[in-house]
Amino acid sequence: MEAQNSELKFVRAIGYILAVTLVFGCSSWFGVVNVQGMPHIGATARFDQPPEWAVLQRELINQMNTSVDVFIEKYLADDGSFRYDCWGKLDDSYETFHNWPTFYTLGGDDRFLSLAKRQWETITRHFTNNGTLENEFHRCNDWFHLGEGSHLFYMLCLADPADSKFIDRAQRFAGLYLNENPSVKNYDSDRKLILNAQTGSSGPLPWIPEQPWEYVWTIEHYGLPFYDIPGIADYADLNTDNNMKEMAAVAHARWGRGDGPINLAVTSLMLNAFLATGEDKYRHWITEYTNAWINRVQENEGILPDNVGLSGKIGEYIGGKWYGGYYGWTVYHGWGGYAQSTGMAAENALLVTGDFSYLDLLRSQIDLLLKLGIIKNNTVYVPHKHGYSGKVFNMPMSFLPVLRNPDGTCKEVNGWFKFMPMDPVGPVHLWNMSMDPADLERSKEIRNHDPEARWSRDWEKIESISRFMAKDHGGHEAAWQAYLDGTYPTYPEEILKYNIEQVSSRLDDIHQHQPKEHDGFSLIYRNPISVEGLVNLTMGAPLPFYNGGLMMARVRHFDPENKRPGLPPDVAALVSGLDSDRTVLHLVNLSQTHSRNVIIQAGAYAEHQFTTATYLPQVGGEASLSVNAAHLMIHLPSQSQIKLDITTKRFVHKPSYAFPW
Repeated sequence: MEAQNSELKFVRAIGYILAVTLVFGCSSWFGVVNVQGMPHIGATARFDQPPEWAVLQRELINQMNTSVDVFIEKYLADDGSFRYDCWGKLDDSYETFHNWPTFYTLGGDDRFLSLAKRQWETITRHFTNNGTLENEFHRCNDWFHLGEGSHLFYMLCLADPADSKFIDRAQRFAGLYLNENPSVKNYDSDRKLILNAQTGSSGPLPWIPEQPWEYVWTIEHYGLPFYDIPGIADYADLNTDNNMKEMAAVAHARWGRGDGPINLAVTSLMLNAFLATGEDKYRHWITEYTNAWINRVQENEGILPDNVGLSGKIGEYIGGKWYGGYYGWTVYHGWGGYAQSTGMAAENALLVTGDFSYLDLLRSQIDLLLKLGIIKNNTVYVPHKHGYSGKVFNMPMSFLPVLRNPDGTCKEVNGWFKFMPMDPVGPVHLWNMSMDPADLERSKEIRNHDPEARWSRDWEKIESISRFMAKDHGGHEAAWQAYLDGTYPTYPEEILKYNIEQVSSRLDDIHQHQPKEHDGFSLIYRNPISVEGLVNLTMGAPLPFYNGGLMMARVRHFDPENKRPGLPPDVAALVSGLDSDRTVLHLVNLSQTHSRNVIIQAGAYAEHQFTTATYLPQVGGEASLSVNAAHLMIHLPSQSQIKLDITTKRFVHKPSYAFPW
């Protein structure tokens, strides 16, 4: 009887293989076929019980497909404008919807594309009417905020590269920094610098010496912009006598002209246009401007300077000091901002050139800060800011684990201060691009072991990240990396459960919320779409750098039946292994009745190439297919799965937003 059952199973398997062959139109053993030049594989492994991660993944997608209606009904009018006059600042308004097109590209409902476009158009129209925008672009702002606000736009271009209006905008916006508008000059192509820390469609912030800014915007926990102004030793001093005006006058003189590395976010504006059009002028600008900052780091003895004058001289308006610039090392976010701007520039330059040496821009600064670090409880606390040596620094962000002196002020060593564990986002992005074992070790070196510090041991657990630090609804880069490294095997299930709970809790919050005028910033945290787990697991990638980065992923999926990006209905995907030349991908079709086809793309922009795909059919043992292409079609019958181990050449093709068809 056992022998008869085995024979019957074998006959059924052969019958299934022949059926797959007929579906694709030409025969090949183990279901491997070729249609219209695209390599194909047919899955033959059936399951009785699907993997838990696959069920959770589809549950999360289904939940978000419907949960958005609660948000829309509460906060949006029919045209997409905010109810209750709930408008915030421009960047906050865009940020509220930043991941809606991303969700669509992952396999979310079709309507997310049209909804995201509607929101972009409505927000743009509103801020054009109030004078903030000119020609659909901010008149003048810094690229910390412009980068945040651009994420929605970039993801729309990724989601629908056939939309001529958005492609025209991509070219027009990038043209503002190519000086293609005769009335606007934001960039000095001779000295390779952007003319101001605040630029836009109206050009750089005007420099008028006799009209200094009326005040300097700051918050106590960010500290002072400068510590060398007589009579202003701490934040409280700003509110006495004419000190605020005095500080404003100094800030105007020092910040009113010249470049800063926060402007490296403009490389993403150029990359977006390059991916949409393929025009080489955008690639040239990315490498030219990134190279300029690499040269400035070398000129400044390995430290990223935060201000460059219009002559190209470091510290030109700050007495020769390399620190003290706008959104620089001394005030606001310090390394928190520069991990983003140097990271995205390094990624962007690598993507368009295939040159891994660009990653040294980010890597060199990580190494610099690690060398300056102080060990506490087996954790390296690295300085995130630099100011004036010997000065008393105040208490930035009391909720952060900053090393302090007995009187509560920040510990300072040779001008470096705000010592705290390094956020893993920069090191993980570095490793994601390089796949260098040494960069993996860097990520491990910065791990937070300190039981007294917030987010301790964040590489082995899923937990709620503070709202301030997670506007992208993410923050689990270290845990995702640990999963791929083999030390956190339950990460897929745990992150998906967390995301599902995250969506549910936001729906509860929406129901209880009493909106107020100009409450737009809070809506960012009530957006029920949360895609970190989906990006990690289905694309093999961290979330993009929030301050203007683009998606940098190992794979991307397309639905050929519906001619759209994202996983087809019922299909779940798990990238379970990444190496410099290897991609391990598990695909599951949960449908009990329908077969599905899915196209796997090598890289977010087909920048990689699959060489050989090894897989395990139902019968006959392991099989391999020579792919040698950027795309691979997989046929998944109902209740089937396949695990692929694909050798991969990275950064060998010109990247593009173009769809496989």
